[in-house]
Amino acid sequence: MVEKISGWCGKIIEWSFYLLFFFVPLILTPLNYELFEYNKMMMVYGFALVIGASWIIKMIANGKPVIRRTPLDIPILLFLLSQIISTIFSIDRHVSIFGYYSRFNGGLLSVISYITLYYAFVTNFPQDKIKKLMFWVLSSGFLVSVYGILEHFGIDKNIWVQDVQNRVFSTLGQPNWLAAYISVLLPISLGLGIITFRSSEDRAVESQKSKVKSQNYNSKVKSSFFKEKIGLSGYWVVGSIYYLTLLYTKSRSGFIGFWVADVILIALTFIISYIKSKNVCTNDVTIVTGNVQGRSGILGKIVLANILFLVITFFIGSPFTEFNKYTFPELTRNKSVTAEVVKPPSGTALETGGTESGEIRRIVWKGAIDIIKHYPIFGTGVETFAFAYYKFRPLEHNAVSEWDFLYNKAHNEYLNYGATTGLVGLGSYLLFILFFIIWNLNKVKNQKLKFKNSNQKLKVEEDAHNSLFIIHSSLFSGWLTILITNFFGFSVVIIQLLFFLIPAIIIVLDSAIYPSNHLTIQTKRPVNSYQMAGIILTFFAFSFLIFTLCKFWYADTLFAKGYNLNRAGDAVTANPLLRNAVMLNNNEPVYHDELSVDYAQLAVLAYDQKNATLSAELAQSALEENNKTLSISSQNVTFWKSRTRIFYALSSIDNKYLKAAVDSLLIAEKLAPTDPKITYNLGLLYMKLNEKEKGLDFLLKSAQMKTNYKDPYFALGLFYMEEGKKEEGKKAFEHILKYISPDDVEVKKQLEEIGN
Repeated sequence: MVEKISGWCGKIIEWSFYLLFFFVPLILTPLNYELFEYNKMMMVYGFALVIGASWIIKMIANGKPVIRRTPLDIPILLFLLSQIISTIFSIDRHVSIFGYYSRFNGGLLSVISYITLYYAFVTNFPQDKIKKLMFWVLSSGFLVSVYGILEHFGIDKNIWVQDVQNRVFSTLGQPNWLAAYISVLLPISLGLGIITFRSSEDRAVESQKSKVKSQNYNSKVKSSFFKEKIGLSGYWVVGSIYYLTLLYTKSRSGFIGFWVADVILIALTFIISYIKSKNVCTNDVTIVTGNVQGRSGILGKIVLANILFLVITFFIGSPFTEFNKYTFPELTRNKSVTAEVVKPPSGTALETGGTESGEIRRIVWKGAIDIIKHYPIFGTGVETFAFAYYKFRPLEHNAVSEWDFLYNKAHNEYLNYGATTGLVGLGSYLLFILFFIIWNLNKVKNQKLKFKNSNQKLKVEEDAHNSLFIIHSSLFSGWLTILITNFFGFSVVIIQLLFFLIPAIIIVLDSAIYPSNHLTIQTKRPVNSYQMAGIILTFFAFSFLIFTLCKFWYADTLFAKGYNLNRAGDAVTANPLLRNAVMLNNNEPVYHDELSVDYAQLAVLAYDQKNATLSAELAQSALEENNKTLSISSQNVTFWKSRTRIFYALSSIDNKYLKAAVDSLLIAEKLAPTDPKITYNLGLLYMKLNEKEKGLDFLLKSAQMKTNYKDPYFALGLFYMEEGKKEEGKKAFEHILKYISPDDVEVKKQLEEIGN
């Protein structure tokens, strides 16, 4: 009985990891508020529950808890403690636990899930199934890449708002995220390609061994050689498709990340190929080559693959425009044709004449550093960057093209950890990275010593070790790309999964750390009543958590429908959907916030229909829902803006709400002192309250914060005209003309009417 339960659990764990790596990059649905990351995070939670429950049941059945020790135990423990402490002292504990809504990755629960998966893998996953796991990993990436290439050729160009043909994002949702994922897979595909095609010396060794064992050794060796060529070609095709997709993302960070990792992989494969070229043995004979034939057998294949990548780059182009003048598209461009109609540019802000992305990052990083200075030890709380940044947002951010975007990440993983979890959290994160790099470098050193002390006898175990070392090197090189892409961005679900589980895979490959993949089981021992009770309790706990997870996912689909209906002006149909979402997940402030706005709209609608009683009830419901929102998340500027909208809407019913709207917006101003929209709206509200002096101060303050923000200047122009200060009004309107688009006919018409 013990053997059966343990075996079933082992199989469930093994296949759960296969499916986890396969489906997480692929999953997306049009049903949710966020199509990509939310579904991927829910899938990670689901598989973490399945794997965790199976592991617990397996330990109960075997009668002892087993967690394998690894070289990363201390940094992982310190990192987890830093996240817990930061959550305790967080400015928004709900977000720190569950993650920022629509993103979710990075919250305390997600960190616990990744660490659970890490230890479940190193403890339970069979070492001899690593290559099979790599097949599932690369197969998923292959499908993602094929879809990305099809995107470039317009397969879904009418579905997305973004110009997906210009910069593909496939099933990842954003070009840089796709590039980060592909740059991890590329070195792994190269490594697996290398081990499928052995050097001429290895094949000579097999010939000698086969000659001794069989008279038909020539046909066997030829058959093996043919299969190797097919295998190598297959990996080259997969690698080429990966690389083509990487180029179509036009991601500079992903491009740099891959080529840095590629150089490291070449260096690591050179170590093993160089040493193999010195000593190649048969059963009883040592073949001393003393030339480069051994290196050409292993290193030559990766060099040829890189030549193929350079050829692809020549024909497609790179993300760096300064290098593209040497590529085929630029060299063959007909520069003599000057009368050709040029299409308007499309894509990112950088490509459409907006602020350069590096400049935007510099400003956001400056704000992140200011947060670290004010919250140096434990930060503002896990995943609270969106709220903290508003308070320390540099004034120069108002001068960039994306000035009114919400930044919920620092666009630098290291600064993000520093801002949200302090130097303690950042230090433990860097310690994890440092420990793993040092451990891998020691493995390279030990590899050299192993060959140096070789007894010149070829062993099957040594051949297997060489292959595993190449897989190890390719995995490590792929993992290093994460460190580079995270410097210019941040981890999403699949990247965070690979960040924690690639080290787990490498550790399982290392026989010194993982001598046995199977627990010793007393096959004759039955499961006693206490063990059965523990197994049943674990199963029911797992069932409850899975049911809760499904319930939350369904609540998100209802919220998405209600949210979209509200934006379409159908508050009546949206209301029951939002109420059901709140019933299913009562602790999510985003749901309460949207429902409160919906109630306010319905209150105004009922008032317009002369139903004062219903209007009063709906207004009360709006305030109750908004109070619930702020009781859960009081530092969220967006929720205070919603409160202002609610009071302003209700002021059409009763003017007393107008003062409450001002009070709410004043709190929002304290949380976001450099947001010109807040000060502009405060100016308008004070004008509406006939407190013109205060209104004028806030309008002037808003205008000073952002010179090309036409709304405050428009309001100032109207105010001065009404006050008889025509010269000041004229200057305000002239200022608008400096910054509006030549095609902005509507604004020009308004200004002409005012002038007349």
